[in-house]
Amino acid sequence: MKVLLLVKRFGYGGAENHVSELANALADAGHSVWLISSPGLQQYRLHSGIRHITTDFSDWKIIFQLIRIIRLIRSEHIEVIHAHQRFPIFIGTLASMWTKIPVVATVHGSAFTDLRSELVRRNLSRVIAIRESCLSCMQNIVKPPEKIILIPNGVKLPTTCVDRFVDPQGFSLYYISRMDRHHIGLLKFFLTEVWPQVMDKYPRSQFHIVGEGSCLNALIDFLKMKCNHKKILASVYFEGYAVDVGEHYLDADLVMGVGRVAIESLVYGVPLLSVKHNHLGSVVTRDNLKRIQFSNFVDLNGSAPNREHFMGILEDFLAHRSFYENEAKSLQQLLSKEYNLDVIAKRIVEVYREVI
Repeated sequence: MKVLLLVKRFGYGGAENHVSELANALADAGHSVWLISSPGLQQYRLHSGIRHITTDFSDWKIIFQLIRIIRLIRSEHIEVIHAHQRFPIFIGTLASMWTKIPVVATVHGSAFTDLRSELVRRNLSRVIAIRESCLSCMQNIVKPPEKIILIPNGVKLPTTCVDRFVDPQGFSLYYISRMDRHHIGLLKFFLTEVWPQVMDKYPRSQFHIVGEGSCLNALIDFLKMKCNHKKILASVYFEGYAVDVGEHYLDADLVMGVGRVAIESLVYGVPLLSVKHNHLGSVVTRDNLKRIQFSNFVDLNGSAPNREHFMGILEDFLAHRSFYENEAKSLQQLLSKEYNLDVIAKRIVEVYREVI
């Protein structure tokens, strides 16, 4: 099958990581894959057989980019378009209407944003939702609702999973994300309000920040200006962009995050604290899994982060490490089946076959 993937950004992020790994899985399964995106570090993760074309997706250049995509579809006899993020979904729909081939869209963020155009909603062949919480919203705006299918983002399963050494005086906490304004705002709060208290009680603790983005340098400057205690500065590690994020999960005692990072950490058997800039949730266990999983691991019952609540959660985790380690191992076995990238890729290929 000949597949054209469209995504706007191609740095670190949930949609971007999903697209690069889906492209690799499709190519490994014998499909011919073309991928159009902006330049980004994800391009270095692509397997050699994938035809990667870089472009600066822009509303101002839409005519030229549309012509380029149509020419590619016709010259290479593309059979299906799979678009991610608002602008690629829009331009992919236009190309689909012109070339008469089907277009599938995956909504990673807000359905109201990615599917804002009535023309898009009317002409999409199929819409993939990655979490249950957005299904009702999508069913209200996508007609007929039978176009919608729930397929979560898949992840590569680890080849090894090591038992972590439990240090009673410290632990390794990881935050892995795209460095945009929301993530930076949460990190600024955590590093100034919460982390100094953690270091006072658990002096051998380490906080690792993995990812890249336009706001990363501003966070580093902020930390140098606000945290003048050498011990605090020495305990924070900026790891930058990671081609293989899995290497970091092997060193983590606890990961903070939602979405794809949450799935990856649990599949690696690492305890996860569900936290977003506006929702501080719980450490994921078998008891609360379904509730938190419903919204792609955002705990909708959680309130905005505050220092006392944050410290209470971390102290509870450190006081009951064995319990949370065992819960994480149980969740690893459960979720490895549900989020296996190879299985997810096969489900997406079945969607392609249906629309073709």
